[in-house]
Amino acid sequence: MPPRPRASFALTVLACLLALGGNVLAQTGQNFGELVGKAVDEQGGVLPGVTVTLGGPAMMGAQTAVTNDRGLYRFPAVPSGTYKITFELPGFTTLVREAIVVPVRQTVTVDAAMKVARMQETVTVTGESPVVDVENAKVGARLDQNTLQSVPTSRSIFGSTTVLPGMVMARQDPAGINAATSTGMIAHGASNYNLNYFGVTADTPQNYGSMYYMDYNAAEEISVDTAAMGAEIGGGGGANINIIPKSGSNDVKGELYYSGTRKGLAGDNVDDGLRSQGITAGTRLLKLNDLNGDAGGPFIKNRMWWFGSGREYTTFEQVIGFPKDFKSNLRNYTARVNYLLSSGNQLSGFWTYNRKFQPNRGAGLTQPNPVSTINQQSPKNLFNLNWTSVMSQNRFLEVSSSYFHMHWPSRYSDEFFALPDNEKTATMQNLTTGIFLNGPEPTGERLRDAYRYQTNIAYTHYVDGFLGGSHQFKTGFEQWIGWGTDGFDVFNDTRLQFRNDTNGVAQPSQILAYNTPLVQKTHMRNFAAFIQDRASYSRITFNLGLRWSFYDGYLPEQSGGGGRWFAQTTYPKLDAGFNWNTLAPRLSAIWKMTADGRNLAKASYSRYYEVMYTGEFADVINPNTINTTGLATYKWFGDLNGNGVVDDNEYDHTPLSTVQPKLNQINPKLKDPRDDEITVGYQRELAANLGLSASWIQRWFNDATVDEEIGIPVTGYGAQVFNDPGPDNLVNTGDDRPITLYNVLSQYKGQNVTFHTNFPGTQRYRGLELAVTKRLSNRWQLMGSYVWSRLDGDLVVDPNNPNQTIPSHAVGRGSNDQPHAFKLIGSYQAPWGVNLGANYQALSGLPTDRTFRATLAQGSTTVRAEARGTYRADFLNLLSIKADKTFVLRDRRRVSGFLEVHNLLNSNAAQNSIGTLTQAFTSQAAFDAAKATTSYFGKVQEILAPRILKLGVKFAF
Repeated sequence: MPPRPRASFALTVLACLLALGGNVLAQTGQNFGELVGKAVDEQGGVLPGVTVTLGGPAMMGAQTAVTNDRGLYRFPAVPSGTYKITFELPGFTTLVREAIVVPVRQTVTVDAAMKVARMQETVTVTGESPVVDVENAKVGARLDQNTLQSVPTSRSIFGSTTVLPGMVMARQDPAGINAATSTGMIAHGASNYNLNYFGVTADTPQNYGSMYYMDYNAAEEISVDTAAMGAEIGGGGGANINIIPKSGSNDVKGELYYSGTRKGLAGDNVDDGLRSQGITAGTRLLKLNDLNGDAGGPFIKNRMWWFGSGREYTTFEQVIGFPKDFKSNLRNYTARVNYLLSSGNQLSGFWTYNRKFQPNRGAGLTQPNPVSTINQQSPKNLFNLNWTSVMSQNRFLEVSSSYFHMHWPSRYSDEFFALPDNEKTATMQNLTTGIFLNGPEPTGERLRDAYRYQTNIAYTHYVDGFLGGSHQFKTGFEQWIGWGTDGFDVFNDTRLQFRNDTNGVAQPSQILAYNTPLVQKTHMRNFAAFIQDRASYSRITFNLGLRWSFYDGYLPEQSGGGGRWFAQTTYPKLDAGFNWNTLAPRLSAIWKMTADGRNLAKASYSRYYEVMYTGEFADVINPNTINTTGLATYKWFGDLNGNGVVDDNEYDHTPLSTVQPKLNQINPKLKDPRDDEITVGYQRELAANLGLSASWIQRWFNDATVDEEIGIPVTGYGAQVFNDPGPDNLVNTGDDRPITLYNVLSQYKGQNVTFHTNFPGTQRYRGLELAVTKRLSNRWQLMGSYVWSRLDGDLVVDPNNPNQTIPSHAVGRGSNDQPHAFKLIGSYQAPWGVNLGANYQALSGLPTDRTFRATLAQGSTTVRAEARGTYRADFLNLLSIKADKTFVLRDRRRVSGFLEVHNLLNSNAAQNSIGTLTQAFTSQAAFDAAKATTSYFGKVQEILAPRILKLGVKFAF
């Protein structure tokens, strides 16, 4: 007899009260899949009392359920893997379903039609695992172990997940040349994303970065949701990425992997057009070594398992404009232990470590001198303890607690420290060319430490017969607490800036003054709760969810200054002055268009609210601020006496502009930026293991936060007309046009005050996603997709600054707008132990801005000269292929040799181009002569790595 609705409600409330009794957080319900179904006889009548047994190598022992009076059975927490299900009832033929795939965060429905036994027999059905989810509307995809191993990617979180539908990567990474550099990942117009390891968010409250650099061989599966997410998922509506680590098993097994390449295995993709810009060699991978090993097995069979993995990843590359090899190194360790406390109760411990090392971070065209780069070493540790309890087939409890620490020291480069003391000068920058001429890294040395403690509890309860349907009630409470320090020290507390005159000679321009040394301190917390009811009827399912979230923070007592420009000051504790308290509905419906459940119509409405980072308040009101362009800007006359320091008579003591954080304000009613989303979709299971889908996703982004200028009124500016020479960089040609900018009037100079509030405009996203998926069967697999999309509307600008409200600057396409994206990945298991894989992507380039820079009374000012979307990066055609041959040895041991060719088409598409007009030229000849040494609109800073051959070997046991 099913529990009564009142009792079910009481249990749900009890779980909520238990959650309130401790610290709770993390994204819940992300570590498992769900397996449900119904048992019926040959006439369709329900069969109570059927024993359903679930077993597979990913599970400790077997799990058993019994169908209820409605013929229903459930396994609420199934680890990702492939399983066998056995249905048994006296008087009926035993039915076995094999090769049932259960992915993370999906509900797999397997029904059983049982026949009356005429003799003792068993019927086995193999290879008919469902590919559509009849219970959930979420849009997304997954990379299972077969895909991770057989499809050629960069073996990074960025390069692997962005092969999936709807995912956009800001910077492509053939062969893994950029695997040690983070890049943006955009999901259907939303640039924020949640990166989770084993369901735990690996992020810092200060937004310093996530656990980007993954231990690739340690991943069993990567699940990515891109739209229509349930109430258990927080974040701002971007991709929800969950990396599920491998676990041990009842057998000891493992793998040792090595791949690499060298300079002689790379092609050349520099053409005449690039050579005309002074580029003789593009971004070239000189050396790559990727060593990755993992192993797992039992401490006690069916009771306690262990798993461990390690990775050492090193690249040396040739960067455009940089005179020495650019080195990157990543080191990873991963460990996991699973312990079965009792039937249905499991404890799991997980740890992952990553350290990134780049001795010359920042190297490139604008920082060509190794002296001006930074030495980065940033170790991170993530620990997680998870307890799951399958209390019955109708009740499931999950409790998790984790700790994340990121230590990020950024020191001046070894080349700078090697200089004699009399040659160490403040950072010098040419504003005309954009190049840093001398001195150390412009942002100075930084020492960052970020901490995050988080725990969560979630309770799931199934109730059958309530309001005529079957219900899955899920509730949970979440909490995280984060704190950190950020120390800054700019050399001599000064940056010196030059600008070329009409003869191309650098002249003193301005001084940026910093208040270092200083150490910033931040502290914040988040509480969240959700409740969700999945109500299932014979042909329709509703998911009704609501998520509550609360953020606040403060600045502990701290001090800064004491250098060249500002006295040392101690600042008392300061509250943020606002909090975010939100309710986000998540609603969806799934209609079985046909009784067999193979044709589905889906629709959803979801609201997401942004995650708060400490910068939301610390960057505005913290009086102990650094500001990347200093706290004050002064007109500079030059080093008149040649002593290498700024003397009192060498600058105008009236600042051109100032940052006065003590005067800055935050709107006490500041709203949490929101993303409202609707989806409409169709899914069809065409055949066993083959499915297609079509989804329309529409989003409205509102209430973005912005810094408004309130110290200078709108009437405090005077217009000045400049000549914009147009995209050809030449004056007196057909594309010249006037552009009006605005000087701050003399009586308002240096009176800048910021008011942090919500921007009134809206950005809109519209996208059509078409996808087809063929799960591995009959020796081949495939995933193909095409996405058409448009992201446009109001760009976030300061409405009180007339330089930001000119039409070309204030409206246009979003920076993540990608109208067309076609992707095709797959693999084929050919005869004789040969495996073939391919990865093809045809992608529209992202928008590039053409901007105009001018010296105004308040200093250098840059605006968009034409609406964003007028120009785009190059269209990308990327093809990578892989072939490997496996040799079977004794005792399950196997050796494989493989090769991969990345960027097979040898594309030289620009990865990064200069968009700012820094100077205009009077003739084509003068322009051509200056191309190699100066900056101009359209100059390429980085291109795709050329065709690269990687070779490797793998030993498995």
